[in-house]
Amino acid sequence: MGGLESNVNVTTDWHQIAYQSLRIDWADVANSAHPRPVFAAIICVVLVCVCVYFAVAPSPVRLTHAANTVLVRRHSRTSSKVATNVPLSALVRSACPSLAHGRFFPTPWLVSGHLQTLYAGLVSKFPELRANYDRELFDLPDGGLIAIDWNKNHKDMPATSPILILLHGLAGGSRETYICDLVPYALRDNYRVAALNFRGCGNTEITTPQLYSAAHTADLRALINHIHQSYPLAPLVGIGFSLGANILLKYVGEESTKCPLIACVSVANPYDLNLGINGLHSSFIGKQLYSKVMTQSLIGIYKRHRNMFEKNPQHPQFSDPLSPNQILNAKYLPDFDEAATRRVFGYRTVSEYYRMGSSAQYIPDLAIPTLMLSDLDDPIALSSSIPLADALGNPYVILATTRNGGHLGWFEGIFFPKRWFPTPVMEFVNALVEVSFHAIVAQTNQV
Repeated sequence: MGGLESNVNVTTDWHQIAYQSLRIDWADVANSAHPRPVFAAIICVVLVCVCVYFAVAPSPVRLTHAANTVLVRRHSRTSSKVATNVPLSALVRSACPSLAHGRFFPTPWLVSGHLQTLYAGLVSKFPELRANYDRELFDLPDGGLIAIDWNKNHKDMPATSPILILLHGLAGGSRETYICDLVPYALRDNYRVAALNFRGCGNTEITTPQLYSAAHTADLRALINHIHQSYPLAPLVGIGFSLGANILLKYVGEESTKCPLIACVSVANPYDLNLGINGLHSSFIGKQLYSKVMTQSLIGIYKRHRNMFEKNPQHPQFSDPLSPNQILNAKYLPDFDEAATRRVFGYRTVSEYYRMGSSAQYIPDLAIPTLMLSDLDDPIALSSSIPLADALGNPYVILATTRNGGHLGWFEGIFFPKRWFPTPVMEFVNALVEVSFHAIVAQTNQV
């Protein structure tokens, strides 16, 4: 599920407005009748707030994995001919300091999962510089269309440059802030970036009466095969966010030992859709805010492409005919999935769609190094849905959890918050790409 969006319009100088509204006139304080007690009280309040923040807010990253993780062949930095086999867990603990020894320090005024999530939705509306892409339109075997947004200079990069394949969340696209916040880190480390826009997302036209869903992995499979054929010497890494993370892990589990990716990262994955929707609707804010807002985002996509669906209300692949009024009047996520998603993809009930589309059941089949990054205070992708036992049972999986990061939030800093997750994600990716790169070089030299 994608980051929560807001309909509030905010000016670009919102930081200055907030600062002016909170500014203390120290001259007035100094000229007051009792300046010393006032200053002492202010200092005490500040110290108490600082102490409470450092006692409660910082979240150490907790790593969970099998007792014996898969062995990876790590080469010496001084000589590619010197290599040792090390457990994946040991590689992460030595090459990923933000995961092994790191702490997430949430912004002091965003110290809960709800606040982080709401702020993530708010900043998605701010006018700011976004990633600059070259768009490639990719025709799917069934006549559908998806868009791949590449970084601008990707054609000038070496053939062996690793490629990050990024999957957005619910009703999102390649220009979501959580994706754009990761892209500069990838470009800094000389990666090609291929940001996927699912059918109907990111200003992509729908050419067949089909959207995308949590259960549908055929489009991703076709895309990855296309990229792999275009750049056969490049290591491929998949990074999925929210619903995109669910689709990614489901695909990787389906492919298992035949997966062309060398590693993958799942960020804020809902994992179990039945369990997740029940948990989301168990709270007032979950049902009346998050579910409603995400439903309106899905309805917005349908409205932009409704002509295609109204021309084909009883398409042969549909399990039941579509009713435009039922779709447009959907109030909550299960309402939309009943009126549209489960019918378009041939499921008999919403529960069946949620059950078949959940990535949790594919965790035991993952056969590439996988980082699963989740926040225990995520109000949308709930911690109760994290498949802990399956993660512990798969030697390819590293589960990393934090607190107070919300859904696709993880904002740090006081006045100009920035996301924390790009650093640990790229540390993991770099460690696995380095291992894979030596293998590719050795293979190339043998040829």
